[in-house]
Amino acid sequence: MFAHKVAEAVDFHIQIVPDKLIDLMVEEVEKMNIETFKNAEVGGDIRGRMDEKIRNSKINWWYEDHWVCSIFSHYIGLSNKKIWEYDLNRLESIQVTTYNTEGHYNWHSDYGTSTNPFFTRKLSASLLVTDPSEYEGGDLYFIDYHGRSVKAPKEKGTMIIFDSRIPHKVSRVTKGKRTSLVTWMYGPKLK
Repeated sequence: MFAHKVAEAVDFHIQIVPDKLIDLMVEEVEKMNIETFKNAEVGGDIRGRMDEKIRNSKINWWYEDHWVCSIFSHYIGLSNKKIWEYDLNRLESIQVTTYNTEGHYNWHSDYGTSTNPFFTRKLSASLLVTDPSEYEGGDLYFIDYHGRSVKAPKEKGTMIIFDSRIPHKVSRVTKGKRTSLVTWMYGPKLK
């Protein structure tokens, strides 16, 4: 089924998604037309912008009616109940993200990103669907409460759920291709 683990000194929670579900997700990713993937942008402006020094990856989307959204909602809900107890109300679409060789995403936080002024991203989730033997580099790192860099596990099927305010990055992929599914759970702005 799934395992629970709270990382030391970093506010993230690990869920293990069953292999059969991951295999179904990988099949769907592989069926996606590579031409429909777009270069990922960085935020911070009114609109996103390209900046490969900060972020070098390709993205596509599975929208709210896709079955994978219910899997994410389930695991995020379990983690939220166990750790944060945040007031959550909406899951964003699933971002299918691929990092080819030289792909990376420098330090950033997900908090505050919303088209609705009354809601914000509160929890982020990243699900690794590529076996780590298929790529090198591409590690997910967090900054802990002591300013140290902490590397997350990278086994296929590992879903990492974390507070959207925590700085994190994906290190440069040095060989192969890394694919992850990423989403965010929204709630009323913190007061």
